[in-house]
Amino acid sequence: MLAPRVPRRSAALSAAVLAVTLASGCAGAQASQSAQANPMTTWIGDNAEPLKRTDASGSVADLASLRPIVKDAKVVALGEPSHGTHEQLTVRHRAIRYLVEELGFRTVAWEESWGSGVAIDRYVVTGKGDAREVVSQMGFQWRSEAMLGLVRWIREFNRDRADDDKVRFLGADVMEVRAIPFDEVRRYVKDVAPGRLKELDRDLRPIRYRGTLEAHFGWYFKQSPKQQRELVRHARAVKELVDGLPAGMSRIDLDDAVQHATTILGFYESYAEQIAEAPEPVRDQYIADLIDGWQRRTGHRIVYNAANVHTTAAPRVTWQFPPDPSALRNKVMAGGHLRKRYGRSYISIGTVSHRGKILGGWELGPPSVFTVPPPGRAMIDHILGTAKHPNYLLDLRAKAPAQVRKWLAAPATMRIIGSAYDAKKDADYMMRIDSMGGGFDAILHLGRTTPTRLLKEG
Repeated sequence: MLAPRVPRRSAALSAAVLAVTLASGCAGAQASQSAQANPMTTWIGDNAEPLKRTDASGSVADLASLRPIVKDAKVVALGEPSHGTHEQLTVRHRAIRYLVEELGFRTVAWEESWGSGVAIDRYVVTGKGDAREVVSQMGFQWRSEAMLGLVRWIREFNRDRADDDKVRFLGADVMEVRAIPFDEVRRYVKDVAPGRLKELDRDLRPIRYRGTLEAHFGWYFKQSPKQQRELVRHARAVKELVDGLPAGMSRIDLDDAVQHATTILGFYESYAEQIAEAPEPVRDQYIADLIDGWQRRTGHRIVYNAANVHTTAAPRVTWQFPPDPSALRNKVMAGGHLRKRYGRSYISIGTVSHRGKILGGWELGPPSVFTVPPPGRAMIDHILGTAKHPNYLLDLRAKAPAQVRKWLAAPATMRIIGSAYDAKKDADYMMRIDSMGGGFDAILHLGRTTPTRLLKEG
């Protein structure tokens, strides 16, 4: 099933669907050395744990080295360099299995809207509904057979388990909206404060969901900046009303009603923001708040899945991607917020793909397949790709000689693959963090990827 055509989105949303592969500016001086003589290659070869398989099935014993990496962390992030490949999702599915089965993680958080996350959560907890249907309502990039496999696995894991031991699914983003938050905010107010329903409707009606994700985006991006600011005002009024309500007799939980209203506001604030002028993009503040709030609400250990640009623990991130002419500089992203809040109890594991094919172009119409060549010698991907195993897990905190420690501590330049990709302009796709070792605790490396396998009909 191809994603339907939607309008080109703002810079904020373009940033939302970034896929990041890692590169280091300090690698150029070492690139002329042979792989055998390169101390980084030697260190990687000595410390990388090879993955026996990249599909989601089979034993996950080869991921046992996750245990010393994760330790007692409350939140573990699994990043990815592209939203458009099959193996990046299936390998993370395997990592999720290990974290759930062996380490007791009980929430899978995703770079997906809160509203569609609620629908998936209710399915995996109760079994009511259809897995294919809830996956088909996710964001364009997640409507895949691999995502369907993950959702079905969570449901099977939960079958016959006590409610307090079931794995939950959290839509940890505000980049899109769905009908559920709007419908259930109104339901809650009608149940517990019917006298304020007209007051709610005055502000909820102008920002109401337009029936489908595509229709809502189509309507929103026709609004002028002034009109968008007015929509933010209405959304804020809705949140303030719900925040002031008591718990009451309703099938909607108060915490859910408050979160519904919060994420509605988050959507409108995120797209109204001028991201180039924002040192802390509001979208990533909402992501961090969603994860943090859910952790405090449930007490769960959480595995958070998103693009590397969101999951990196680096305190600042700079990125640029064609055709945008200038970089977005020194932004605090979700992982930076979470590292500041959780310290070493937030672990960031990045994923790097050496080469292959991706499915992209989600924002511009039906997606297309792009070929991503091996990285240039100036990129850290090149060094990571010279290891003897194509697919592996590497602990970046492993004991290392001085030259490797210097390499890990140096500023790192990253290659970005956004909605679309042009290999001829590869050098223009970039992201920078203060250091590789400061941004990621470990790396999952994939030698070759294939495009996302879109969700089949029926």
